[in-house]
Amino acid sequence: MHDSLIARFTRNHPCWTAALLERAGEDPAGLDALEEDGLLARQDDALWLTDRGRVEFARASAELYLFEQPGDVPTDPIRSLMATELWMELERCNLQHRGLKRYLFRPTLPARPALGRGEVWRLDGPEPPSFHWLYPEAPTFKKIMANRRTPTTSERQAQVPDPEALNEWLALPPEPFIPDLMYITNYDFEHYLDFKGHPGDEMKLINTDRFAFSMARGLEQQLDELGRFQRWIFEQRLLRFPGYFDLDTQEQSSVTWLIFVTEAQAEALALQESLKALGPALIEPANPMEVWTLSLEAMRACPSRREVIWDVLPHAGQAARLTL
Repeated sequence: MHDSLIARFTRNHPCWTAALLERAGEDPAGLDALEEDGLLARQDDALWLTDRGRVEFARASAELYLFEQPGDVPTDPIRSLMATELWMELERCNLQHRGLKRYLFRPTLPARPALGRGEVWRLDGPEPPSFHWLYPEAPTFKKIMANRRTPTTSERQAQVPDPEALNEWLALPPEPFIPDLMYITNYDFEHYLDFKGHPGDEMKLINTDRFAFSMARGLEQQLDELGRFQRWIFEQRLLRFPGYFDLDTQEQSSVTWLIFVTEAQAEALALQESLKALGPALIEPANPMEVWTLSLEAMRACPSRREVIWDVLPHAGQAARLTL
C-alpha cells in the first residue's frame, strides 16, 4: 500500500491532485492503484477519500504515528485545492523564525445576527456604483451595538466588560462565516509572554495579525462574505475583548484582512478594480480592517524563505481598500 500517499488526505487537506502531491514531495504514481482499489474518488484532476479510503487512512496514519483525522468529501473540490495550494505557498514563502504561525482550515465562525442579503448590503448602479451596508441598522444588531465604542488603552479591562450584553448577543441566531483558510500570526512572541490571556478571547486573537482567505466567486458572494466577516469583527472588537482587537498589549497595531483569492493574476486585478469602485464604504462600518485580492499565480512567483508575512502578502497581493 502507498501509506504516505493516502495519509496526505487529512481533514485539513481532503483534496489533492497528482501535481500538488508531487510538489509536496510525494510520488503520485500510486494514485491510480488507490483509485482502482476504491480508496479514492475523482472529479477531473481532484481526488479525495471514499468511505473505504477513510478506513485505510486511519490504519496508515496510526502506523506512521501521524494520528490525523481523515478528510471528508469536499463540498467544493476547487476551493479545497486552492486552500491547500495557498497553505503550501505560504509555508514556502514565509519562515517566521521569530514568530508563531497558526492555520485554520474552513473554520466555522459565527456572524451575528443572521440576516438575509437584503438586510446586509445594497448595491445601486451600475456606473458609478453606489454601495451601502445595511446591517448596522438592523434592529437586532443596533440594539446591542449602538453607541458602543472601542475603549482607549487605559480603559481596557482584563475581563469581559459587559457580560450581559455579550450573553444577549450570543443568544442571537448566527450564520456561519467560513473562510477557506485563516492565517493567524504572532511575531516576536517572546515580547508578549507575560500576557496571561483574556477570558473573552476564545480564539486567542490578542497580540496577533489575522488574514482570512476566501475563494468565494462572484461579487455578490464576495460581498456576502465581507458582511459576515465584518459582523464577526464587531463581536470580537466591542463585546468579547474591547480595546485589544486592534492594538496589542504593547500598543502596536493588530491587523485584520479579508483576502479574496483567485487562480490567475488577471482575475485578481479585475476583482481589485470591482471592489475599489465601491469606494470607502466597503470597510467603513468595521474600520480598521482591509480588503485585498491575491492570486495563486502571484504566490507561485513569490521568492521563497521570506522572514515575515509582510514580505509576502503586500508584494504578491493588491489592496482593494486599506484602513481608513
